[in-house]
Amino acid sequence: MPKIVDHEERRRVLADAALALLARDGVSAVTTRAVADESGWSTGVLNHYFDSRHDLLLAALRRAGDIQGEQYRSILDAADVPALDKLHNITASVLPLDKRRLAMTRIYLFFYAEGAAEEAARTEIAGFLARWRSVVRDTVVAAQEQGSIPADLDPDSVTMQLVALTDGLAMQSILDQAAMKAIRAKGAIPRFVDIAVQRAVVRTG
Repeated sequence: MPKIVDHEERRRVLADAALALLARDGVSAVTTRAVADESGWSTGVLNHYFDSRHDLLLAALRRAGDIQGEQYRSILDAADVPALDKLHNITASVLPLDKRRLAMTRIYLFFYAEGAAEEAARTEIAGFLARWRSVVRDTVVAAQEQGSIPADLDPDSVTMQLVALTDGLAMQSILDQAAMKAIRAKGAIPRFVDIAVQRAVVRTG
């Protein structure tokens, strides 16, 4: 009887290998040969699943999005955790504070640059940003309902301020040690949320 191959699982393993390389050595390290060595599979297997290096990087991007989605669900499903604490945890989850998050920041930065000129990449990144904003907004509203964020603030404004601030810091921190030091500082995450709240506009009408 022929062996049943789980193709989706194999693609995940290969994408995870690409993310491991991204975290350790950066985007330039992600080659077919390097991913084959990292995953333990042959280059022939990689060529079967991915048409090009770009296709492999795109798979890594989508895998990063799946991992981030799992992280969001874990944070949001935590029982007896105040919404403001969940907002802090969501903010921390997208900053490159460990190897997993560093890999995700690097792959997003790569496709941000590509998305500036290429429609397919822009669509992929826009989808991830929309999901991020949706998660943040829902949590902001829950924090407003619990009284930890002023109810008169526009939740869309709080969301945009926080996502923009966090995104900018994440990208800068992999390029500038001063920014990395800032996101690692004690009390940094609550402070970032406070800044977003202070900059948000008051809801009218």
